[in-house]
Amino acid sequence: MKTRYSLFRIVLLALLASPAAQAQMSPDLIMENYNSNISVITNGIINKSMMDKAIERNNAGKNAGRGSAATRPAASTSTAYTPTPALRQQTVQTYVDRLKTSNPAGAQAIASVFGPGKYDYSKTYREILDGTGLRENDAADALACYMIMGWVVIHNVQDGKAITIPMAQGVRAQVAPLLAGNPQMRTRAAQVGEELKLQTVIVQGGWQAAIKEGKLAAYQQGIGNLFKTQYGMDMSQFKLTSQGFARK
Repeated sequence: MKTRYSLFRIVLLALLASPAAQAQMSPDLIMENYNSNISVITNGIINKSMMDKAIERNNAGKNAGRGSAATRPAASTSTAYTPTPALRQQTVQTYVDRLKTSNPAGAQAIASVFGPGKYDYSKTYREILDGTGLRENDAADALACYMIMGWVVIHNVQDGKAITIPMAQGVRAQVAPLLAGNPQMRTRAAQVGEELKLQTVIVQGGWQAAIKEGKLAAYQQGIGNLFKTQYGMDMSQFKLTSQGFARK
């Protein structure tokens, strides 16, 4: 997974520049403030217990077949979409608008890096996808990539080849029904997909910057809390297999 450290260092330091964090210098508090600004973009589409149930179903069916995406029932709604430059710009602006109240410095940093005429986050996202077999413009693939990134951060997996195609496709097979089964995806696939892509890029960039800034442990705790809040999953208690997430 390639990263542009200097680019994301600017973003990370700006996101951490809250008065409370500066005053107390507590790693836990710093990451709590940082993660409060990572919007729960799938809220209302995915119940936080659904992913846990998907893993339970996956574990129960281990001996019934290979459990690959190719052998599972087809989803009811397509999650593929065609992005546009305007949609990507709107995705960044929406993210910036969410940050303005709670973290003006963070909002300004994100806008200065990813705003109109600036760096295109989709370029880094394509690099992240390399070797996973996941598609670039599909909301289910984007959710799978986002969740894998969370797992990678929690376990500090720095080997870019550690996530194999079967692993990535296994996660996609777990999450795709959660999105495709929701009628909202008929109109929101593009919005959700692009927000997840931006989210993934920011989480990965923050991780790489945290490693170099000596804040890895705090960042891991913050990302762990984020996924517990979003999906009710303690990522430290899961492993990645060819069938996706499974309990250790």
